Amino acid sequence: MPPATATPTAGWPSILVIDDDPLISVVVRRAMDGIQHRMRTALDGRLGLDAISAEQPDVIVLDNVLPDGLGVGVLEQIHQMAPQVPVLFVTARGSGSTAIEAMKLCAFDYLPKPLDPSRLKSQLRRALTLRQMVSADSDRNATVPDASADCSAEASDSLVGECPAMQAVFKAIGKVASQDVAVLLRGEHGTGKESIAREIHRHSQRSDGPLLKIHCPAFDERQLELEIFGTDAQPGLIEKAAGGTLVLQEIGGVSLSLQSKLLPVFRDRVYLPVGSSSPEPVDARMISITGESLESRVRSGDFRSDLYYTLDAFVITLPPLRQRRGDLPLLVRHSLAKLAPIYRGFRVQSPSISDEAMQSLCSHVWPGNIDELESVLKRALVEQKGHILLAADLREVFSGDPVVQASEESDGGQFITDWVSFTQLRIDGGTDTLHSDAIEETERKVFARVLRHTGGNQAHAARLLGITRASLRKKLRMYSMAARPTDGA
Repeated sequence: MPPATATPTAGWPSILVIDDDPLISVVVRRAMDGIQHRMRTALDGRLGLDAISAEQPDVIVLDNVLPDGLGVGVLEQIHQMAPQVPVLFVTARGSGSTAIEAMKLCAFDYLPKPLDPSRLKSQLRRALTLRQMVSADSDRNATVPDASADCSAEASDSLVGECPAMQAVFKAIGKVASQDVAVLLRGEHGTGKESIAREIHRHSQRSDGPLLKIHCPAFDERQLELEIFGTDAQPGLIEKAAGGTLVLQEIGGVSLSLQSKLLPVFRDRVYLPVGSSSPEPVDARMISITGESLESRVRSGDFRSDLYYTLDAFVITLPPLRQRRGDLPLLVRHSLAKLAPIYRGFRVQSPSISDEAMQSLCSHVWPGNIDELESVLKRALVEQKGHILLAADLREVFSGDPVVQASEESDGGQFITDWVSFTQLRIDGGTDTLHSDAIEETERKVFARVLRHTGGNQAHAARLLGITRASLRKKLRMYSMAARPTDGA
């Protein structure tokens, strides 16, 4: 295998590409157009490490799939050899453990394939700027400042998603997992907050310890206090979770009296068993989950402001499914894989879904989010005995009254956008496409509102929008939106 190749332009910033795909080097070179630089390429991990030993680059672009192993293992060695060098970690879309691991190893950013040229260009320049701020002599043994806020993570075995909001979630997991701090998980019911809690625990230094959870509204105040704090004679969940993680589900429903007792747990990491006057140390990672607005409860006097600000120190917000419509095909495949025992019971290797059925899924409201999606697929598979899913089969499932009613905000996602959360999620994700993301969000909701008004008649909708029917159809396909055809559509 040939050694790492070099272009002799001494004195210019150096970029090392560790990838056996020659197209990646071409894309990187184009992204650096207009900036004087040297580029070296290494076709596998061993050659890449040899190249780093010979001369430390200023930035490394590292693919996860290499001929001699996985890039995450190479990243770990790079972090030991040259911790101050920013690494842009490249990998295929669709699975998240690898990127979370990369985040834990302080990769500068995660770039999913196919590479977005504008994002690659932006992150290469940011990485070079960071590197140039580090003195070549005094900082050779220093670590790069924590830039993981700009790093994304792929979806793990239990998490999938390609949209910017989910990429920000994966990055946040990678940032916080190795830090022994409390986390607040926010999001509508059914968005996967429990899965996020499991991933944080799994990637933390407490992963060998217990993962315990309690659904706070399931208990009255006295029972909940005993369950969480225990007594001198009977350990509570805080003590049982020692060395591990304790998850408090729906913390917003806890009484004010109990909130005052939880405050020292989060703020000072101590607690009082029921009936005791001697504080005990908290040796558990605390994760809180809420599906409601804690701010509203603070304003109404039902939630302590000091506890709210303590919990708000590190927050991960899960986007609703209506804001992840581009992820639906990926989520459907993932959900069907989870439901494998159902269709295997009918001697079907794997179910398939017609294009019309997929459009039907993409146009559904999903007030119940991912939980509702999995329920719909499960019911359709059972009723169809594991055969191909058609749009008519899904309509049968959708025909009943929904258990979760769509609010004005969730009705197709077309009415209200929380622009503060929308913007912050993308800023936290290091986006450079915020303007186009906002335009897409606005167009989705305007189109959904107009199509609802016209009963799905695309010709009428196009006239109202002042665009051609062909342009509308192109936009609907691009946004994976389906309008129910009517006369004139």
